[in-house]
Amino acid sequence: MSKHLAKLTEDMKTAMRGGDKPRLEVLRMLISDLKKKAIDTQVDTLPDDEEVAILQKAVKTRADSVAQATAAGRDEIAAREQFEIGIIQAYLPQQMSPDEVAAKVREVAAAIGYQGGKDTGRFMKEWMAKYKGLADGKLVQEALKSLG
Repeated sequence: MSKHLAKLTEDMKTAMRGGDKPRLEVLRMLISDLKKKAIDTQVDTLPDDEEVAILQKAVKTRADSVAQATAAGRDEIAAREQFEIGIIQAYLPQQMSPDEVAAKVREVAAAIGYQGGKDTGRFMKEWMAKYKGLADGKLVQEALKSLG
């Protein structure tokens, strides 16, 4: 069993014993998502980076739901989705701050000799190799645009 799946399963058992139904629902759903992906890809254990990608997708989906619910005046739905985001983020690696992202973007750009838009593909390849899953893609894009 993989690292994230093992932790989620252990936390699910704790939530069951404690009667924490809202948390239990979210954990069961995440476990189901991870197991479904493993079955779909016909592997016993997913690599950590794939597990993180599934968890990040779950956060992104809920963030979109929060925006839609807020725009529609459905605050109770937005609050529920925000609660779920908080639970999921506890299983994700710590995200870089905007200042850290900007510093790392400058560092990677200098290392590859970034000259502007034509080097974006090369930059992203290098960025993903070093920092995949540690920063919001929008922050990386904004920092990269500010360079050139």
